[in-house]
Amino acid sequence: MPDDDAAETIAPGDELDEIEPISDPVGTARRKHGTAGAMLAAGMFGVDIALGRKPKEEIPVVVDAAGEPTDLDADGIRIPIDDDTHVVTPALPRTPPVQAKPRRKR
Repeated sequence: MPDDDAAETIAPGDELDEIEPISDPVGTARRKHGTAGAMLAAGMFGVDIALGRKPKEEIPVVVDAAGEPTDLDADGIRIPIDDDTHVVTPALPRTPPVQAKPRRKR
């Protein structure tokens, strides 16, 4: 007869959802670059801890546009400052792409 208590305490997926993936840069450096890579990675972590720097947090930035984006290459830029003043930058003329000179054989 199977143990009913064990089936109730551990449900499939319960523990996997709570565990975050573990990042092991020293182990990754050891696998990719050998012992020297692991020593260098560990040394860099020691320097980072000694300096007391906090990891930089990346904040996602979402910007909602009111309409379709303008084509700056065709329209240029026009920024209103006040009722009488506008900053205008016309679009630059198209230029042909720069092509590399053919190399001479020696």
